[in-house]
Amino acid sequence: MHDLDYFFYHFPVLETDRLILREKTPEDAESIKTYTADEELYRYWGRHMTKAERDPFQGFKDKRRTNGRNDTISWGIELKLNHRIVGEINLFDIQNERQAMLGYRISRSFQGMGFVTEGLRRVIRFCFEETNLQRLEAEVMVKNIPSNRVLEKCGFTCEGTKRQAKFVNTYADYNIYGLLKSDILGNSFKTEDILTVTE
Repeated sequence: MHDLDYFFYHFPVLETDRLILREKTPEDAESIKTYTADEELYRYWGRHMTKAERDPFQGFKDKRRTNGRNDTISWGIELKLNHRIVGEINLFDIQNERQAMLGYRISRSFQGMGFVTEGLRRVIRFCFEETNLQRLEAEVMVKNIPSNRVLEKCGFTCEGTKRQAKFVNTYADYNIYGLLKSDILGNSFKTEDILTVTE
């Protein structure tokens, strides 16, 4: 087990049956653009895409290191089938190495295939088995039914709903989800016993 600071400089590459979760590189920019520059994917994000999202090439050019900030680890979701990045899972808003937020998105062409659920379960295992994190959170618009389902499949509990509250740059009803390390490991179960991938 390491402090999270270690992983900001030794990027944690994770693997599942169908995926490799790894650091994104400039060579991935064309693949990344298939989801970051898709306006439809921002419907439930509470904001519009940024210039760097519209043009990932420029985003890499503007930042020497995209994953080296001390508040974010961003995994690209690479399919073993074609070795292309089709989405991402982000660990951010890390507070005192004890709790953090999770976010995710994937190209529309690969939605509904269980890839995000599979990748997110692996990230949860990493967080609770290899770091000091004790709590993971996620916030999802009530209308974003598929994203709510992903979190529930991964063991998160809906801890409440904020009504017409500020969600990034808009106001909406959104659910607050939480998952504790003790939820997964409290009964002496290992995370793989609970986080088994099922479609």
